[in-house]
Amino acid sequence: MHQIDTMPQVYHPNNVQKTFSYMNLYSDNRPVIICRSVILLLLISLQSAYSQTLQLPFFDDFSTTIGPKPDTRLWINGGVHINNSFPINQPSKNVATFDGRNVSGLPYDYANQLSYGRTDSLTSRPINLSTYKPADSLYLSFFWEAKGLGELPDDEDTLLVSFRNRKGDWIPAWKQNGIRSDVFKQELVAIKDTSYFHANFQFRFEAKGRQTGAFDNWHLDYVYLNKNRNAKDIYTKDIATSKITTSYLKRYSAMPMRQFKVNPVAEVNDTLRAQMFNFQPEGNFVPYAWKIQDIVSGKVYYDAPAPVFGNLPPGIVGSRQLIFQPITDFTASKAILKFQFSVTTSDNVQPNLPGYNLALNDSVSTYTILDDYYAYDDGTAEIGADFDQTLGKVAIQYVLSKPDSIGAIRFNFSPYFNNPYLKDTSVSGGQYFLLQILESNKGIPGKTLYQQSIRAQYGKVIDNFVEYPLLENVVVKDTFYVAWTKITQEVIGVGVDKNTPQFANRIFYNDGNSWIRNTSLKGSLMVRPVVATKPAGGGTGGPGSGGVTSTEEPFGEPLIVYPNPTSGLLRWNVTGIRHIKIFDMAGREVLSKKVESQELNIANLPANTYLVNFSDGKKNLIHKIVVIH
Repeated sequence: MHQIDTMPQVYHPNNVQKTFSYMNLYSDNRPVIICRSVILLLLISLQSAYSQTLQLPFFDDFSTTIGPKPDTRLWINGGVHINNSFPINQPSKNVATFDGRNVSGLPYDYANQLSYGRTDSLTSRPINLSTYKPADSLYLSFFWEAKGLGELPDDEDTLLVSFRNRKGDWIPAWKQNGIRSDVFKQELVAIKDTSYFHANFQFRFEAKGRQTGAFDNWHLDYVYLNKNRNAKDIYTKDIATSKITTSYLKRYSAMPMRQFKVNPVAEVNDTLRAQMFNFQPEGNFVPYAWKIQDIVSGKVYYDAPAPVFGNLPPGIVGSRQLIFQPITDFTASKAILKFQFSVTTSDNVQPNLPGYNLALNDSVSTYTILDDYYAYDDGTAEIGADFDQTLGKVAIQYVLSKPDSIGAIRFNFSPYFNNPYLKDTSVSGGQYFLLQILESNKGIPGKTLYQQSIRAQYGKVIDNFVEYPLLENVVVKDTFYVAWTKITQEVIGVGVDKNTPQFANRIFYNDGNSWIRNTSLKGSLMVRPVVATKPAGGGTGGPGSGGVTSTEEPFGEPLIVYPNPTSGLLRWNVTGIRHIKIFDMAGREVLSKKVESQELNIANLPANTYLVNFSDGKKNLIHKIVVIH
């Protein structure tokens, strides 16, 4: 169930390779070092491009914003991103989130893991206040929340509001230190000083905290500046929708259509719930409606008003639900179901907000995709996670409705503390990791069905997935696991969706001794198996060709490598090995050699620990060895 109004993108590199990390929590996504001076220069140039000043009133609840960037007609963006997945109990759909990532969604600083200072900012366009005076009683109001589903700001972290006077100086007007609050709080700040009443007045929100990722989260909503207000002017003629809180599917957020059609009734919830908020000073019996439509075929499955139910008190997040019958008559191989919740109001008429139509926040939508892949996540990473042990494994469980074939795996990876975009990817850009498909052994990961050595690559946009085609389609019978092994200590974070904690128990860890079911991470890892074009038993036609049966060892028998440690000669028991690659523990390739026998002289390698990739041309297996002299 995707709680954004845009579909996630998938990136297909030529030789797709990608890394994972887990267990240490970092906060999501995308890096590149951008100096603050460069950002300020960009903001100044943008400001000059929008030379026309705004007039009162000023209002933005971000509900009409399309994409992650705020409306450039109203704002100069210093790094915030607009979303509806980070906050909890937001008053209206979409908020502006502040963290330690820049306007491109990348950490401000890679050089120092504990780098601290100014992070995101959001600055209004110039507003003409030259015709006003203190007696006009101007107030700025807004709602804020700390943390939400992100990372809690520490005591010394701040969210600051400043006003720009006629000299161009920024004067602090309101400040909040780090505090946990799962309820949005409304603030009203008076504009009284005569130095603010000029033709280019601006206000600015600015956060201070950790600069190395999505840390120290603040969320901003419903920003309103106008005259004739007072310190108790907390109400607006508005009832807004905020979020659809339940998923259509029970076991996944998205799943292959051919798997769904095996038993649709068993796959879906029969109730959907949505939230709305009453900004008015009195309770309201709000008419509402639901609509369900497949946007691929255009077919509408449900479109009707619901009976008015219950009084919605002022300043309260209320919930309404829909009970419906599962959809079972899909004929196509793909559907994108759009679930829309809407309320009926007269909010388009606003005496105090001429030119603003607040009825635009009267509906909210979410999506469920039935296509060719499994997903537990909703498409947005609130944090990233790293397994901090070299050669430690992570696995995610997937339960089939019928046998099938897997042809590719999609990952959302989030770099932290180092910048892969500054590396030469032909030499050192991205470390290797071992990707595996495992069968089930009494409810935990079991025997290896397939494995492949893969080099890390990163998506180019926010919440991007990178797809890794398998060299062969892998036949899976019932329950299977997508697993990966990190081979160095370098941090490589995989996206974590904290809006789907109900799937957290599908994650397993292995420190080299045994598999342990996850109990600490409250969310789902953003890893998506893609079914092959042909189902179980298929040969060609998918991302790979042929089929790997679910009963064989990678090379038909267990691979034994000896002696280990070795002083020079390395031997193995399996015939058919054609190529060997050896990597140091930093992931650098130190040897690549074709072999015809079952031994290789590596006496020229320095004493160290290495990872050896054995390949027969179709399958790969990695073993750790130690060279001594």
